[in-house]
Amino acid sequence: MKFVGIDLAWGEHKPSGAAIINEGGIIERARADLRTTEEICDFAGLASGNGAVIAIDAPLIVKNLTGQRPVEFQLTSIFARYDAGPHSSNRSNPNFQESGKTQRMARLLHDLGYRQQIAPVKQQAQQTLLEVFPAPALVILFPCHLHSTHTHCRPPRYKHKRDRSWPELCSEWEIYRARLRSLECREPVLKFSPEVNKQIGIDVTEFKGGRYKQFDDLLDGIFCAYLAYYFWYGGSDRTWVIGDLETGCVTLPRCRLSNCPLHANAMLASAAPE
Repeated sequence: MKFVGIDLAWGEHKPSGAAIINEGGIIERARADLRTTEEICDFAGLASGNGAVIAIDAPLIVKNLTGQRPVEFQLTSIFARYDAGPHSSNRSNPNFQESGKTQRMARLLHDLGYRQQIAPVKQQAQQTLLEVFPAPALVILFPCHLHSTHTHCRPPRYKHKRDRSWPELCSEWEIYRARLRSLECREPVLKFSPEVNKQIGIDVTEFKGGRYKQFDDLLDGIFCAYLAYYFWYGGSDRTWVIGDLETGCVTLPRCRLSNCPLHANAMLASAAPE
């Protein structure tokens, strides 16, 4: 078994990030310059026929012509307060039409034998495809502890936006990197190969624009791979599924701490958009 994370770019010719974790929890390889679906599959060896769980950060099931998918409405209801809500995806965007990049990726993986599921079968061989979303997953896996209880806070703001300075972005990226490295002390344990450790050990303050974006995508690809490994390791007991396989669903970690405020907010996820 291997565990593949793909931060799939929405744009047709934009680069995507991807990473591979082996069954021992070691990140063997990671890249953030893969532009086509074929390059991604070749890099991850997805045509080998061996077992894998693939976690993709991209809308895989998009049937609505306009507006948000139901799962995006539900995610916004729960996670907007943490600045971790999703963008809207619909068929008016060429990326999500039948000829678009995300749909081609989903069809290619289906042809290779992968089937989209809401969660992997715990620690068994399989060819499973999951849709994941790093921002709320970061909110869940890295809570803010307050004495005897805990709360949840926003994820790192490492994405480039006009109102964010480069020093702020670099600082937030380093927080994200530190959180990924802290998974070496979590369950399941994440280990870094020397190659990947060197890749993420750089000083990102030297980069701007597209050069910085590659390191942003690199961390997302690694985190998506960890989510694939995390869900396989823990099975359905560790997963929280928002949405369904008919209109689109996102698999998230389930907060394992008691008195979690997300549990109280989860009732909002059952509401449907007007």
